[in-house]
Amino acid sequence: MTAYIENDETTNRWPVWQLSDWEKSSNVSRLWGRLQRIAAAIALVGLFPVFVVLYVLVKGTSKGPFIYKQSRPGRFGQPFIAYKIRTMRTGADTDQKRARRVDTNDPMITPVGRTLRDLKLDELPQLVNVMKGDMALVGPRPIACALQQELESSIPGFSRRLSVRPGLTSLAQVCLFDNQADEKVIDDWTTRFEAELDYIYRRSAAYDLIIIGLTAAFLAKKVARRIPKTMLLSIPLLALLLLTACSERLPTRSFTRVDTALEKDIRAYGDREDPAILEIEPVSIPVENSVAQDPVYRMGSGDTLAINVFGEEGLNDLRVSVDGEGYIQVPYLERIRVAGRTVAEIQTVLKEGFASQFRNPWVIVEIEQHRSRPVYLVGQFKKPGVVYMQGPTNLLQAVSMASGMTENAHLSGARLWRAGEIAAVDMNALLVDGRPDHNIYLEAGDTIVVPSNSDNKAYVMGAVVRAGAVPFSNEPMTLLKALTQVGGPAKSTALLSQVRVIRTHSAVDGQLILVNAKDILKGRAPDLQLQPDDIVYVPDNWIENWNQVIRAVTPTLQLAGGALQPFVQVKFLKGD
Repeated sequence: MTAYIENDETTNRWPVWQLSDWEKSSNVSRLWGRLQRIAAAIALVGLFPVFVVLYVLVKGTSKGPFIYKQSRPGRFGQPFIAYKIRTMRTGADTDQKRARRVDTNDPMITPVGRTLRDLKLDELPQLVNVMKGDMALVGPRPIACALQQELESSIPGFSRRLSVRPGLTSLAQVCLFDNQADEKVIDDWTTRFEAELDYIYRRSAAYDLIIIGLTAAFLAKKVARRIPKTMLLSIPLLALLLLTACSERLPTRSFTRVDTALEKDIRAYGDREDPAILEIEPVSIPVENSVAQDPVYRMGSGDTLAINVFGEEGLNDLRVSVDGEGYIQVPYLERIRVAGRTVAEIQTVLKEGFASQFRNPWVIVEIEQHRSRPVYLVGQFKKPGVVYMQGPTNLLQAVSMASGMTENAHLSGARLWRAGEIAAVDMNALLVDGRPDHNIYLEAGDTIVVPSNSDNKAYVMGAVVRAGAVPFSNEPMTLLKALTQVGGPAKSTALLSQVRVIRTHSAVDGQLILVNAKDILKGRAPDLQLQPDDIVYVPDNWIENWNQVIRAVTPTLQLAGGALQPFVQVKFLKGD
């Protein structure tokens, strides 16, 4: 099942599961990549006079640099610096809204810049990126990092566009002239993404040449629009362009066929019978109920009291501890039950008891040590250990008792254990996002666990050779890499088209992910990057629902030292 490139000089092997069939033809793909770089270099030399003219126009009509630089996500999300001719006035990029969409009538666009943007000439410096290998001539257009993150959270599988190098031109760009209104950005990019998926799935050198040809027709059509209508020679050219170039808007039909076998309308990744590469179902549950405790402290086992009966020798400096049954022992009165009583109530009981021995006894009771309400702080605290509540105590107060957390704390993995189960509270949301609804009150015996970033791991179970935990390293952990570390899937039984991943964002939020690992193995889709605490289940037969997955992974997960989060337990084990 595992595919590798062998190194004859050493025993090292590198998995190449993420490569497509075309990319595995290394001679063809490498030659095409080199030809693109050479073509970019030749184009830069040939366009030098154009750059000189554009430099004079840009610098002569507005203040600021000729070249605008911006960091954008490249292949596999690696950032690179993209180059463009500046088309807007200095300071326009301070408005984050322009990262989503720039209106054609934006007042910050310079007069020359409006023409450059319309003819796409502002992107010519990206030939340098092509020559450097950051980009290709054809591929999904690189966009701002913030917009990429926003669209990934709104469009299922949008990160797939990062599986190939971004391009100087793309099918979506030449078929869609202008962005739609700001409120339509998601719909706009959903349509563009369909075209990008079609290219990613079917890409080849021939397809690239077709798109380059469409781009030339696209630009010629733009130029033709600026030619006066009196020039009759433009009529045949316009007719030809209308027959060859794309329309101004993409058609409403999809570029790819949606797989009707899925329960949900998930866009397919090419034409095939198996499920789509990724189906994600978000799951969340309410935060743990939090009720403030009685502000008056009541005694419990382990507490220590200081008792003073003024004027009575031997009774003016007593130190007594509450035993396991909730009693204290004092002279004359023997055993007195104090568990559950306040200081004032204990003082009254003692005064009444000593009244039979002394006239008008003056009794003072104070708590010397609070030991009956422990909270255990484990892991990456600056001062881990046991702290004792002296009254109503919330999560933030407990963290402050430990002087905060270390720099190595994995906050997303922090958990509050209560009565042997993980409480439904997101400590990362509390400590990072400042959400007060997660600042719940603690109970005696609660344990706060904050793991280290170096202890991150995922769990792989089901039809694999060796089920268990897979530790993370400095390199990204992917689905195929995790399968490799557990010996790979069981060849005769593993159903790779139905791999399930339970992803934990916190104790109250997560995702249920259906992955078609067969397409990843065939190079039709990028590998899925795993996150800490992911639970990967490779089934050996068809899965009807997620309840089957939960029942199958629970015993092995417990043996591996993992735990199901409350959002899973509430939705499945306890009913939904």
